[in-house]
Amino acid sequence: MVTASWKTEPYRQKFGTEHYGMDLISRARNRTLWGSGRGTVVSTGKDSVVGNVVAVMYPAALNRKTGQSGDVVFRYFHLESISVRIGQSVTKDTRLGFYGNTGMYSTGAHLHLEADTDTAFPLYSPTVLRSSFLMGRAVGAHDKTMTNPADWLYCKTSAPDRQSWETAGGVFIRLSDRVMENIV
Repeated sequence: MVTASWKTEPYRQKFGTEHYGMDLISRARNRTLWGSGRGTVVSTGKDSVVGNVVAVMYPAALNRKTGQSGDVVFRYFHLESISVRIGQSVTKDTRLGFYGNTGMYSTGAHLHLEADTDTAFPLYSPTVLRSSFLMGRAVGAHDKTMTNPADWLYCKTSAPDRQSWETAGGVFIRLSDRVMENIV
């Protein structure tokens, strides 16, 4: 379930910063984080600002909004634990870890997911100014390569995956994400 969308004005007004990812929780209270496709773990570690982080590069991923394929790095923040190592190949069936409530910017157990087309610098996240692990805005991270993670995600509703998508509603959810709920 999406609780906060990518780059919404209400989020910017309330927190004074851009939201460069999307926040997700599981209604089933299962905090297992699975891979988002075929990719390679490019980094893992603990950041003082956003907690435990896994970065995975997915080559030739399909952007559903543009219809184009391209390489994208997904950064997963606030993990309770990490189950993968750098260089490991992953699929949608690989457990990356468990999402949690780690880091200063966590407001309860959730996953913050970022999508970045700058695969040369997988740890450059404009979400942070300075941190202990990620390279933030202070060293050149910017939002020109960031994209809405929802544009890259696909739900497979048939067995055995039975994935679904919904939003929590509210002011932090983009209208386009509400429409996406009905796409399978």
